[in-house]
Amino acid sequence: MNALIPADHRRAQARKAFFERGQIPTGLIDDAIVHSWQRCSAANKSVNEQVQFDTVSRTSLLELMESNRVLLDAASQPLEQLGQTVNGAGYSVLLTDDKSVALAARRSGRCADTLINGAFRQGVNLSEATIGTSAMSCAVSDRRPVLVSGVEHYLHANRVFNCAASPIVDPMGRVLGAIDITRDNPLEPGSALSLVQQCSARVERQLMGMLSPWLMIGLGWEINDQDTSDELLVAVGSDGQILGLSPRVRELTGLSSTDWNMGFQDLFDLRFEDLVDRFRHRTLPITARMHSGLSFSLRPVDAGPRKVTRRIATERPAKCPVNAPDFGAPEVNSQLTLAIRAMNKGLPILLLGETGTGKEVMATSLHQNSAFSSGCFVAINCAAIPETLIEGELFGHTEGAYTGARRGGAPGKIEQADGGTLFLDELGDMPLALQSRLLRVLESREVTRLGSATAKKVRFQLICATHRNLADAAAQGDFREDLLYRIKGMTLRLPRLSERSELRTFIEAQCRMLTDDSRELSGECLDRLECYSWPGNVRELHYALTHADALAAPGAVLELCHFPEELSATKAVAARAFRAADRGALKTMERAVIDEALATEGGNVSRAAKRLGIGRATLYRKLKEAADTH
Repeated sequence: MNALIPADHRRAQARKAFFERGQIPTGLIDDAIVHSWQRCSAANKSVNEQVQFDTVSRTSLLELMESNRVLLDAASQPLEQLGQTVNGAGYSVLLTDDKSVALAARRSGRCADTLINGAFRQGVNLSEATIGTSAMSCAVSDRRPVLVSGVEHYLHANRVFNCAASPIVDPMGRVLGAIDITRDNPLEPGSALSLVQQCSARVERQLMGMLSPWLMIGLGWEINDQDTSDELLVAVGSDGQILGLSPRVRELTGLSSTDWNMGFQDLFDLRFEDLVDRFRHRTLPITARMHSGLSFSLRPVDAGPRKVTRRIATERPAKCPVNAPDFGAPEVNSQLTLAIRAMNKGLPILLLGETGTGKEVMATSLHQNSAFSSGCFVAINCAAIPETLIEGELFGHTEGAYTGARRGGAPGKIEQADGGTLFLDELGDMPLALQSRLLRVLESREVTRLGSATAKKVRFQLICATHRNLADAAAQGDFREDLLYRIKGMTLRLPRLSERSELRTFIEAQCRMLTDDSRELSGECLDRLECYSWPGNVRELHYALTHADALAAPGAVLELCHFPEELSATKAVAARAFRAADRGALKTMERAVIDEALATEGGNVSRAAKRLGIGRATLYRKLKEAADTH
């Protein structure tokens, strides 16, 4: 019935219901707008507020542009094309970040409204908290295209705006911002939404290509379709690791932005090696079925400057990056590859893991394989330096800045890392006051020595490491929440040594490395070392191997008797039995929980996955693993 009511009348009815009667105007206007009204009302915003379209400071704008450089580069051409298309229809065009701050704007020459011309400027804060309901904020909040016309804006002052916006989602499933078109005349709903959707899809395609994948796969809707959809793309690394998915693929698979660290075979029932082999021999088209049951034709598509098909024919997939050590766990090795890509895109890396798991080794490897490898790798342990000295260590000092300051002054670690990599180990132990200074450096990319008023520009990659739960620390007030968001561009978790899937091979490799290939471990010794709990992780392993190397005769095979007492047979065997029983119990419990969720949801896998808080692809994989073990 509501569809038969004229749009203007429905909007008026909705506004009257919400603002005068306190009712939810279900079915009268878009739910995204209703949600925005509710948020504005909860924030005690007055509908009669006046709007001042002020820009952020020059410094803040420069920082904003730098932090959104990838988005700006990807959107440059699509935004220009959209501006040329809609200018004659009186539309102004806007690109915002995920906080609805204007990154780029193109005003229509036909728009005479001063309010629109004031809003469509680079650096203007157009967030919901500032201007109330807008198409941009609704699109970002609800992750879908939204129209907001006239009286649908929360503030009376914004009734002149008639807008359509579509969110921009990156290959990892994160909303980066929105594309918006606005004019002072009523919208043509179908065409307005189609225009912003097409533009955002082109930006998302550009973002996929910027991953520089080893292979870009396009999915076709029909089984033998020679053409693939530009909206259905999968970016894959040389080891079969999924680097990114276009938003439409993510929707089809039911994956969330948190459902990551997947391989090709987590999505399709086809081995990645077989796919590459068929692409290499031009055996096209290729049909593959997703674990959800959907079937698509797969074809290699152009991922950038070079053709993917040429890459497949000439390049051999590498298991690990150059200069990368083997961490004894394939999942860690694949994470290393992704982290290098992330660093080269300007993202900071956060390494999590217990003491001794190899966080500094990982950081060194990331640096050596990054675009900044020609610069210095500068490491500082935030927990090992006295609180009174750490500020000078980080930021440097001028002569006479404090008692004991070096004559002539000295650069700090941040300055030394200019052009290279700064590694902050045990960052969770940094004093709160220094966290504030570090945050300013990360935001401004400028460092000021103690005792100086002159700031110096610095350019470096950032890697942080900690054994602490920083989210918990932030909740307790021991760590700045804004700093946490600054450092966790990509998070890598290093497992305990005893949890690594290829522990035996790893122990053998470490033995060869520490003894210059002069020693071997006996079979009995390897069995016992493999089942030991290793509470000190890799650091304890290195100590134990060095201890055995020192006690054994030159050239002799290392036996258990050469190792420290805590590695005795009784303790080791007991530890192995306990861990095996523990793993079995956990698997049994996991399967019971999955079975219960499936039963509750009547066998519907999608709803069961949602109930369990995991992705659908993850649930399919776990079900397959369970079936293979029986």
